[in-house]
Amino acid sequence: MIGIKKFFSINHKNTRAQAMVEFMLVMPVLIILLYGIIEVSRLIFIFASVSNASRQAARYGAGAGEVNDGTTFYQDCEGIREVANESAILTEFEDINITYDRGLTEDGEQVPIVDIDPNPDSDTCPIEDNLIQNGDRIIVQVTANYEPIIQILPLEPLTIVSANARTFLISIPIFGSAVPTGFRAESPTPSRVPTSGVPTETVLPTFTKVPPISGTQGIRTPFNTLPPTLTLTPSLTPPPTWTSSVTPTFISCTGVTNVSHGGLEFEDNTMSMNIINNTGHRLTAAQVYVEWNHDNGHDGNDSTLRLTQILFTGQTPWNGDIFAPSAFIPAYYPFIPTGSSTVVFVFNQNYDNLDGTERIIITIGTPGCTNYPIDSSK
Repeated sequence: MIGIKKFFSINHKNTRAQAMVEFMLVMPVLIILLYGIIEVSRLIFIFASVSNASRQAARYGAGAGEVNDGTTFYQDCEGIREVANESAILTEFEDINITYDRGLTEDGEQVPIVDIDPNPDSDTCPIEDNLIQNGDRIIVQVTANYEPIIQILPLEPLTIVSANARTFLISIPIFGSAVPTGFRAESPTPSRVPTSGVPTETVLPTFTKVPPISGTQGIRTPFNTLPPTLTLTPSLTPPPTWTSSVTPTFISCTGVTNVSHGGLEFEDNTMSMNIINNTGHRLTAAQVYVEWNHDNGHDGNDSTLRLTQILFTGQTPWNGDIFAPSAFIPAYYPFIPTGSSTVVFVFNQNYDNLDGTERIIITIGTPGCTNYPIDSSK
């Protein structure tokens, strides 16, 4: 019995020693594996932070409207960078670049804005108001560096870059979507003023002579005198005359009596559109909206294209100087005559470069055609 106990005691000690040796051999592999999991997770987290920062910053910069100090979102460079830095967790961003372009061509190439480098590596924020137009994009690129905590794995330092682009709008035309099918225009109808048939009272007094008083022995005997008699003489009044109402006029801008238009035409420094009014009535415009390639100018000293005049067939022209790529024409409400007419937009220099943004929208305000748009893009 003593021999058996001694054998098991020696064998148990050998087993513990063997387990310790095996653990020491495996422990470096476990440490490297755990550290690798931590380091790769950190790398993925930094990558997600950079990607989220560029996306959120571009979304902020594409916001419509203005911040509290009156600066537009796409010009608020500090605000864009602050939004990006909110995602800087476990890392610090080396660069936050902000630039702009006009979108991509069918081949995937960037369309630059005049005097603006569209390369995401450049920083051109803020951009001037007179250079942008509807449909332009803001591009935010965020850069961060990654380095392993301990150089025990074959992980080299990396530069993580993420760029995001968002389209922003500087003005949005709003038009009614429901088009009336017809309207019976109001017509003046005189109010009925009936006259009363009550006779007019005419008072005609009748006077009776009173004989002199005759008395006997000093006693006076008066004669009874009747009071004046009222005579009513009715005045005949002719019956009231009724005036018939004017028949309402039916106006419609759809169907056979529609309002159509031709395509946009360009010649020298003008952009024009032909309008055909088939309603048979003169219509009034409630709003005129126009878009054009603002930085189209051919003159090297003046690269902008400004709207200076609007001509409409047989009407007083509108004159001004609009320094923007799109506008609602202020205080301009021309009429649209029946048949064919032409509206002409005159610019300060030749229109040499069409970029596809050109558009004319004339909204009709005449009842029956209210909010009916004459849209050159339709």
